[in-house]
Amino acid sequence: MTARAATGLRPARRPHPMAHRLPGRTRRTAMVLAASAWLSVLACSEPPPPAPTSIDLALVNARVWTGDPAAPWVDALAVADGRIVASGTSDAIRLLAPEADIIDARRRLVLPGFIDSYTQLLDPDARPGGLPLAGIRSRRQLVNTVRTTAATRAAGDWVRGHDWDQRLWGGTLPDRTWIDAVTPSHPVWLVQRDAHAGLANSVALSRARIVAGMTGADTAPDGTLTGILAGPAMRQLEASLPPMSSPGLDRTLDAALTDAAARGITSVYHMGGWDDLDLFLRARQEGRLTLRIDAAVPLGEWVRLDRAIGVRAFGGTDGRGDGRLRVGAVHQRLDGSLASASAAFDAPYKNSAGANTTASADLQSIRPLAMAADAAGLQIVVSAVGDQANGAALDLAAYLVERQGSRDRRFRIARAQHLHPPDVARFATGQVLASLLPFAALHDGRWIDQQLGPERARTSFAVRALLDAGARVSFGSGRMNQGSPIDGIYAAVTRRTLDGLHPQGLLPDQRVSVEQALHAYTTAAAYAGFNETRTGALTVGHLADFVIVDRGLLAVSPTDIPTVQVLLTVVGGEIVLDRLGRAES
Repeated sequence: MTARAATGLRPARRPHPMAHRLPGRTRRTAMVLAASAWLSVLACSEPPPPAPTSIDLALVNARVWTGDPAAPWVDALAVADGRIVASGTSDAIRLLAPEADIIDARRRLVLPGFIDSYTQLLDPDARPGGLPLAGIRSRRQLVNTVRTTAATRAAGDWVRGHDWDQRLWGGTLPDRTWIDAVTPSHPVWLVQRDAHAGLANSVALSRARIVAGMTGADTAPDGTLTGILAGPAMRQLEASLPPMSSPGLDRTLDAALTDAAARGITSVYHMGGWDDLDLFLRARQEGRLTLRIDAAVPLGEWVRLDRAIGVRAFGGTDGRGDGRLRVGAVHQRLDGSLASASAAFDAPYKNSAGANTTASADLQSIRPLAMAADAAGLQIVVSAVGDQANGAALDLAAYLVERQGSRDRRFRIARAQHLHPPDVARFATGQVLASLLPFAALHDGRWIDQQLGPERARTSFAVRALLDAGARVSFGSGRMNQGSPIDGIYAAVTRRTLDGLHPQGLLPDQRVSVEQALHAYTTAAAYAGFNETRTGALTVGHLADFVIVDRGLLAVSPTDIPTVQVLLTVVGGEIVLDRLGRAES
């Protein structure tokens, strides 16, 4: 061993700004050192598989939280061909990997890559040129924003916006008459925050041929259209929107991939449509997928998905894809959202906004589709917000077991936002997984008492109750722009609503620990998609998906969690985000 290697000095030549390669040695010396180090690793870590012929990446001088309760902490990892092949002390890993690129973490915290267990990677509304409306606080502000934007667009061009929430200005739903006068020559479509409803002006309604009496088209007392659309009417309007070009779609995906890397996300479960699969396949073929995607399609597409898997349209030994893109799940919404007062509850909403307490999905038509998809071996993911919808989702899971037998189907209920108290225990039967959106508690939690009352609030966003009951709980975002995993951890740990009115947390007994939240974004999320042997943990045999953060997430004050920054994101041993820079190498 050279003096330079023994003292830890770096060579002048570095193949990557934050990684370096130890100086070259003769093949014989390297083999001797590797064999000796392998014995050291055996003594300090779990039994590894046969020693690899070439370790290409080593992470050293780190505080690695592995996600494995049996061995939660190690100092270093060795990676070959995108997988972790050894873990242990930094000295042992350096000796084992004399020719590897070295990442010196400088005692920073290293975590398994975050897994968003329920999201839309592609947000069709938050496209370039779209209006972000999350900050709108009044009718006047909304109208002025639309007026200003329309003035910059050619006559006939669409004005599109997203993320408005009428609860921020007192609860009055907007009306087409608010914006018709300022957009006489532009079709306008503004989607509500939870994407269950939207506002169209008269020009857009005419273009889409939306008429009074159409299902989902809201009308005023005098029978005229208000411009608020949901369900079939909303889908008809969106079908009239100009399609995005293939290059535009590619740019949208690339931006989403960049955003995911910045958030430390290495895998997602994407709830989208069939066209998304074509986009992902093209990106995979071109080598642009810097993220692992498990893509689900609507339940109604189950036959098409099953046939595509049968002819191995997605590749892979099982026909379901490879390490970057996989399929095999179908998704279905059972109700709407709290923001649009379309979440299905057994009792009426407390305020006047809650006229609709019926599940938006036709459960009688869903049941045979779910049985057929389940019989084909496809995983089923249903979204349920209100207590009625969650009860129906649990009933559907039990029905599948009763009619088609017990197996490892991992039926998932996403959101699971408001539950009847007895239904909490039903999540712990081993037949159902809960995929929660922790950040939603900070947003919707501001209006829980007003919309539902204190009784139903007690089992709203019941993260701790589900965990204590023995349920498997994973975390997701719903949409990528609605909170990063670090935001979600903060939300689950503090439950401090965005209005600052719950400094001890909304229902503080439902707070969880940082470690429990981490498991929900890593090991539990991997399990939700049958990926627990591949992702979610930093142990030998798992894929080398990890992040380095700038602060000790498990030690900082809960209120400081949002300040924690992702510095490095690695997917399959490949660096996809690097904020360390040359000075850190």
